[in-house]
Amino acid sequence: MSDREQTGQGIGQLVGRAESVLRDTLLAQGAGVVGAVGQPAERLLWPVAERYNRRLGERFGEVTGLQLLLLVVAFGGLVTAPLWGQDYLRPLTLGAVWAVFAMGWDIQSGYTGYISFGHSALSGAAGYTTGLLVLHLNPELSLFVTVPLSILVTTALGLAIAVPSLRLRGPYFSLVTFVTVLLFYRLTKALSEWTNGLRGIRVDVFTYDLTLQYYMVVVPMLAVAATLTYIGRSDIGTVLIAIRENEDAISAAGLDPTKFKLWSFVLSAAPMGIGGVLLAHINAGVDPQTFVIVDNSIQMIAMAVIGGMSSILGPLGGAFLFVGLRDVFLVGLGEELRWLALWLLVLLVLVFARDGLFRLLWRALGALGGDRR
Repeated sequence: MSDREQTGQGIGQLVGRAESVLRDTLLAQGAGVVGAVGQPAERLLWPVAERYNRRLGERFGEVTGLQLLLLVVAFGGLVTAPLWGQDYLRPLTLGAVWAVFAMGWDIQSGYTGYISFGHSALSGAAGYTTGLLVLHLNPELSLFVTVPLSILVTTALGLAIAVPSLRLRGPYFSLVTFVTVLLFYRLTKALSEWTNGLRGIRVDVFTYDLTLQYYMVVVPMLAVAATLTYIGRSDIGTVLIAIRENEDAISAAGLDPTKFKLWSFVLSAAPMGIGGVLLAHINAGVDPQTFVIVDNSIQMIAMAVIGGMSSILGPLGGAFLFVGLRDVFLVGLGEELRWLALWLLVLLVLVFARDGLFRLLWRALGALGGDRR
């Protein structure tokens, strides 16, 4: 055995021992403490959860009492956030926008397994559609005009990317989406007479009232979350996951995988369009450095990884955690250390919690509910 193989084997054994300690010691002790507190709470909350499951469980997924409590607390926290003070409304507003992006990425890449690095081109297309309409048509255009048009343009771009690329598999699809972002970035600079190049296009903020601005972003985010969760639970979501697990089996069953993958891109484009318009108005403009860089796509992927891919609500939670760390809690570390800490967190999740932090929490709460669901 060569020195390189011995080193690799040693690292693998070290990681394995670390996982074993984490699972058998820390998690076991934590599960005992949580179980002692959680099981009585679960028995208390179960009648309410059972009523929810009868009415909405088939559409949005059945829950245990503790899972329902988590949803209610999270929803209540989002709705009442402005009452806590104005200091954190800006990060929460940005977190809601990025949650829309992360959920949009997840319904396509997380569900089908076709990892896209090109979603920042979709959000950028929405932002630039809004900017171009405002700059060259009417500076006072309503959101009721810019949002539908931006979604339409984003969907068209998504199909233009998807039709040729979704016939590819493995890294080739990801490379096509990666190159698409590079092309879009150069295009915004090449068409500087229309896009103002690196200076970008100024877009009016739809309101300077932070509370109103927050609700104007959170309400669409909740609508996107509910819609994509419903779709993920539907037959379409089942087929998308089956494509990820065994695409050849889908073909053998008489279904056309390419058609469903195209649907996933269309479903993904709508949230990217909504988020792109909202971000353009929140940032008071659109420019290549903010909208059309590969870094944005990678951040969307990181949010989905942290929360838990192919779960919709996981990327939502991952987005708020990522933005909170990026824009609030780690700011004091400085630019370089802040990003180092963020990417280290993503790496640790990939190694030790591949299902995502929020998905692990969801399953732990579900386990306390026993077999009653």
